[in-house]
Amino acid sequence: MGFDAGTVVKPLDYTFEPHVKGVHGVIKEPNDRQIADYMGGVKKLVQGLRDKLPKGLADGDESDVISLMQAVDDLDPEDVVSFHSEMAGVVAALCSGDPSKSDILKLPIRIRVVFYGWLQQEVLSPEAEPGAGNGQVVTLPRSAAG
Repeated sequence: MGFDAGTVVKPLDYTFEPHVKGVHGVIKEPNDRQIADYMGGVKKLVQGLRDKLPKGLADGDESDVISLMQAVDDLDPEDVVSFHSEMAGVVAALCSGDPSKSDILKLPIRIRVVFYGWLQQEVLSPEAEPGAGNGQVVTLPRSAAG
């Protein structure tokens, strides 16, 4: 077999133990629509806080969710609570509801932010496992490299 989709990337296994009892599983691979909705949702959240965030983030550089979360923590406390609630909803939708928004919000903030960063890295910048396609790698002689 030359290509095995089941071995190309690692499953999106997660556990919120010991912080949230009984919340663990495997996040279903998001489809193109979910990824587009996630990216649009994060962009919408940033735009809603445009005049309250640092210039780089306010100008549309929301690709780094960790920096975004750190910037949000410097806002008015009510804005922070609202942002985190909305962000958890955007992330839960990306995860097909497993984990749910309420489960995500039960995580301590520092752990929640790391979860967001991990998920974004895995979904938006995945790295295929070496040899995941099960194809044979042919080593060329040095002279063939040009």
